[in-house]
Amino acid sequence: MDLKIEPDEGAKRKFQVIYTGDEVRTRVDRMVREALKDVKVPGYRTGHVPASYARSRPPLMASVHEDVTRNIHTEIIETLVKKSDEVVVFLDPEEFSLTPEHEKTGLSLSGILEVFSLPQGFVYEKIALSPESLPSVPKDEIEKAIDLLSRRGATQFVTDLPPDTAAEESDVVDFTFSFIDPATGLSRDGRQTITVGDPGVPEILTRSLIGKKAGESFSGKIPFNIPGEKKGSPGRTETLEATIGIHSVRRMKPLTREELLSTMLGGKEPAAGETLESLVEKRVLEQKVTEVLHRKMEELVVEVLSRNAIPVPEGRIDLEIDRMKRGGIPETEIDRERVKRDTIWWFILDSLSEKIPVSPGIQRVEQEFFSLVQRAGSPGKDDAKRNEYIEQAMISARRRLTEEYLLRKSTFSGWEDIFGAKGLLETLGWNFFGVLPSPEEQAGHDHDHDHDHKGHSH
Repeated sequence: MDLKIEPDEGAKRKFQVIYTGDEVRTRVDRMVREALKDVKVPGYRTGHVPASYARSRPPLMASVHEDVTRNIHTEIIETLVKKSDEVVVFLDPEEFSLTPEHEKTGLSLSGILEVFSLPQGFVYEKIALSPESLPSVPKDEIEKAIDLLSRRGATQFVTDLPPDTAAEESDVVDFTFSFIDPATGLSRDGRQTITVGDPGVPEILTRSLIGKKAGESFSGKIPFNIPGEKKGSPGRTETLEATIGIHSVRRMKPLTREELLSTMLGGKEPAAGETLESLVEKRVLEQKVTEVLHRKMEELVVEVLSRNAIPVPEGRIDLEIDRMKRGGIPETEIDRERVKRDTIWWFILDSLSEKIPVSPGIQRVEQEFFSLVQRAGSPGKDDAKRNEYIEQAMISARRRLTEEYLLRKSTFSGWEDIFGAKGLLETLGWNFFGVLPSPEEQAGHDHDHDHDHKGHSH
């Protein structure tokens, strides 16, 4: 096998693979022996059927050539990844189907691969970001948070709620809906009960329900999860014009302050100086710090990408977008520039994690694992899937830790207030930032940042 990889524009590389006729025939002969290993033919002992038997039967040889085609395709992929001096992120080999003629003339294949590598002089430390003021939590905000937590933690309904009560945040609303599926033109309808303001409820739906009363109907654009047309086929999410009919509005009886404190402490006694107000203040402060870190990280990503010229692997971006579509995300809701940015950022993190001192501990990996379970569902007793989750959790933990390293190495007014000695992170007791939503999760898709290639069936 002779392999040549030549430079092309941007992230692209051209490759050519040549197999001589003898190399092809050797692979075919090996597959013929494998195919005849358990074949029973009158006059021959099992395992001793001659190769001439297979070669005299076109259907059997067609199957052999198909198997060899798959093996060669896999071998080309593995060889390109192994022998390339750069990280291969996308492969598009020429389609081919082996024939008896190739055993005489040999086989020559070409194609395109895309690579990723950090440019020389890559800038990623001491990136100057915009100033950041120290977040604080005033008393009125603490009281609002206590009120919200008391309602969200409630377990019993108010029994004497007037029937014309308008829905508020934390109310339980039962409603019907109907819309036209644009893919089929068919009417879809159903009934659902949600808690208004729940994190799992789309914000647009929450806003549309607040202020509505039982018996009211209204129309608006609402996101829906539309199942696939066939069993097992992926569904999709679409924002569609729908008619909503409010069936009932129920309100939970808020927890008392004592009940809320007990809930937040898990039934334990409060420590010295620990009050409901101090616990809620810390929780709100944690949320604000998380928002600050998100904001600074978003800014850092933009700055790093703008300061470094990195060729874009457009074929890989196309593949990521195709995956998103197959996962049910409408094309109209996919931002190509965002996908491009997120994909390149993960490639950067993977490359940097090999250069800088990041080593996530077991606690960090466990958090990433459980975060993955929440997003993708439990692997159950499927050992292969569980191992895949563990591997992805380790990769994700390393990426998160690399992001934290980069942010700690940035510079901005207010940096000391967050990262310095006696800064917010130390005050909150954060050894690391925690499992934060990543750009890819916000875009609604997952990335596999190893090499990838178009699927071919031969």
